[in-house]
Parts: sequence; structure tokens; C-alpha cells
Amino acid sequence: MRRDRPAADTAPECLRRRLPDGEPPYPDTEVAFSAPASIVALLRTAVLAFTGPAEHLLEHVKAEWESQPRHRDPIFPRDRWRCAVPACSSRKQLHDHHIVFRSRGGDNTRDNRITVCAWHHLRGIHGGVVRASGEAPADIMWELGIRAGRRPLLRLHGDHYLH
Repeated sequence: MRRDRPAADTAPECLRRRLPDGEPPYPDTEVAFSAPASIVALLRTAVLAFTGPAEHLLEHVKAEWESQPRHRDPIFPRDRWRCAVPACSSRKQLHDHHIVFRSRGGDNTRDNRITVCAWHHLRGIHGGVVRASGEAPADIMWELGIRAGRRPLLRLHGDHYLH
């Protein structure tokens, strides 16, 4: 959907902004993304169908987003919807991980649960190469690169490296 900036007289009204002092109207910004042609066409149709100022479109989108039910589990917003493993900031495929596994007597309290991405949860923690211990969210000890009979490659308390 990347195009050169449209001339003032060819930009749809919903994409134009009136500037003070008689300056010509130009879009505030350009949005570029990759998607299947059907999605691009759907977005283009939705934007062109909106008849109000662009700011109203954004307000509508924000109101719609905020009206959606929130996730019932408070650990995801607590952890800012990101994987808590140091050096990972993934926001995709987030899991609720029990620091002390339930099978080993761990409970469902918030301080025993942390947000991790699917890769770190399934391949890292349950794969035996990442270990988390302590209390969430601020007192987690991370061990990365666990190997049988050897020290972990990295040890961290939160985001701080340990020797």
C-alpha cells in the first residue's frame, strides 16, 4: 500500500487535514504494511468509506478496541503483554507460566506466574534449557543455557546479569 504522497486535490477527504494559514492539505503520515491483497483491499475500503476527519476514524478504532473484553488473567497486563525472559520482548503467542510447576506443588497465585512467549515456555523452560525461580514479577532468577553437569551460560536476577 506504499504510494507517493497524493496531490492535495486527489487525496480522499478522510485522509486530508486542513492546516492553518491556508497551507495545502496533506496526509499527516503514511501507513505501509504487507498483507494479502484481500486484506489491503478491505482496509482501503474501510478507510475510504469513513466520511469524517481522520482523527474521528482513529477515535472510533480506539473506542472499539477499548470496548472489547479484557483478558481475564491479570498477569498479562502486569507483564506489559511481553515475554518476561530477559532479552526477549515477544508479544506473540504469550503463555501463563507457573514458576513452581503445579505438578510440584506450585499454586495459581500471581507471584507464582509469569508471562512468557510460546517458544521460551515450551522449548526453553519445558525443554530444560531455561529455568525461572523466585517470585513474579520483580524477583525472578533466570538461568539460561542450562546443560547437564555444567553451569548455566547466563544467570540473571530480573534483567541484571550475575557472575
